[in-house]
Amino acid sequence: MRRRMSLLFGVAVVGMVAISAVAVGSARATSNLPRSGSQQGLEFWRTHGYLPVDGIDAYNRAKAQSAAWAARQHPGTATFASGSPADPTIGSSWQGIRSGIYTPPDPNGAIGPGSYLEIINSNIAIYQRSGTLVTTTSLSSLTGDFGQLSDPMILWDPHTRRFYYLVWNVTTTNMDWGFSKSANPQTLDDSSWCNYSMYFDYPSGSLPDYPKLGQSKWFVLIGINFYPSFSNLHATHSDVLWIEKPQGSGTVTTCPADATLNRGKFEDLRNQDGSQAFTPVPAIQTDPNDIGAVVSMDDIECPDICGTGNLITVHGVRPKPGDPSTAQLSPPRSVTVADFMSPPDAPQMGTTIKIDTLDGRLTHATGGFDPQFGRMVVWTTHAVQGGAGAEVRWYEIAPGNPAVLLQSGKVTSGGLYIFNAGGSSDRTCTLTQCAHGDAYVVGVSTSSSSRFETTGMVSKIGSAPQSGLVLVKESTGVATTGRWGDYGGATSDPAASMTAAHGEVWLTNEWSSGVDQTWNWEARP
Repeated sequence: MRRRMSLLFGVAVVGMVAISAVAVGSARATSNLPRSGSQQGLEFWRTHGYLPVDGIDAYNRAKAQSAAWAARQHPGTATFASGSPADPTIGSSWQGIRSGIYTPPDPNGAIGPGSYLEIINSNIAIYQRSGTLVTTTSLSSLTGDFGQLSDPMILWDPHTRRFYYLVWNVTTTNMDWGFSKSANPQTLDDSSWCNYSMYFDYPSGSLPDYPKLGQSKWFVLIGINFYPSFSNLHATHSDVLWIEKPQGSGTVTTCPADATLNRGKFEDLRNQDGSQAFTPVPAIQTDPNDIGAVVSMDDIECPDICGTGNLITVHGVRPKPGDPSTAQLSPPRSVTVADFMSPPDAPQMGTTIKIDTLDGRLTHATGGFDPQFGRMVVWTTHAVQGGAGAEVRWYEIAPGNPAVLLQSGKVTSGGLYIFNAGGSSDRTCTLTQCAHGDAYVVGVSTSSSSRFETTGMVSKIGSAPQSGLVLVKESTGVATTGRWGDYGGATSDPAASMTAAHGEVWLTNEWSSGVDQTWNWEARP
């Protein structure tokens, strides 16, 4: 969870930045004083917005080790692609909504056949596919929940032909979620949405942190890292929550009652070797499939592995035989990838404030059919040590026994720190047909001591080489708190031309003018 510093008593946006900066500075100024575990955990949460999976001390050691490694590198000039025919191109592209309440906004989005939906920490918006704003409202207004709402996500489901969203209520530990009544909602109220708040037996004061949303044909899936309290400086386990998904693709006239939807959770996920699995991220499905895929990874903090990991694990969630309303977890299947470590935080031009690049955790996952391999696959990303300091690595994995690493790559530069990735294949599916799926687009954030944060993207088509790094949006000011998003949004376009050589991917990320902003765009690989 990336907790945002809230605006109080109607303070203006400029005040928000000042308050955030003072809060971070105060925490650092007192960091040498004796503190209880609870104080230490709360301080880290306030200044970073999430808790490291295996403890703050281990996190600090890993970051220091990565920073020392980066200092030994010799970064070159920070450059972007110059227009190669292999580069992805930009279609619709526009500035998104801005919070005015929380920083950073943690923007995420999803494309449907008639509209694009963007969701951030305090607001949600509907746009026409051209980028024209249809309507926007607060998450409290949408959900009817006025608690401390955080970590929103949204996706398009091709099976039921509707949007699904997720918001975590930090105060109650409930998961607020819902779905649009139609494929192309035009309002953000009960006339267009079914909204729910579900309790998963996490006690008050605990933290089901870093919730990630995905789905299968039968279930809504949520991955979390669990902390019993701020006194617990590492996650004790990671879970997958599941909710029965109402079936049917027609317009909903009456929302199903909460009590009619089955739900549950799988606790304490493990890698295939029995070690703890962390940061479970359910895949956003592009092809309706009975089996949902959840990817997780090695805990790369000390003391278990002490800085280095090399496992990515796929967990299958399928309907119980004879009872499709109940989920069943398949045995974990791991693949071995190149060693990875936590990345150092990224420098920015004109300031000593560094941007948080997270701790190597997985950030996004999508799943669908890849015609290149003739198999259902899962794509996932994370930022790790590499390049000038931080690089993004991506993996394409075929679930099964055994799981198979089909291909992998990295978005890296000798002059740029690269992080905050969200990627999707270009798979295009309607109710009656599917096409494409062998191309992949990854949106990223970049930064260096000679450049403000810049949003960019790369694409990979079939067996061809990965494209160069294409500039999408460049910041005009520093990220004043050093906080950044947990990932960028990326979903495939269900309305792309079936006869075109490739499909399309729509993405959301963030940028800064000295105040946090968001950006949405359409990408053609």
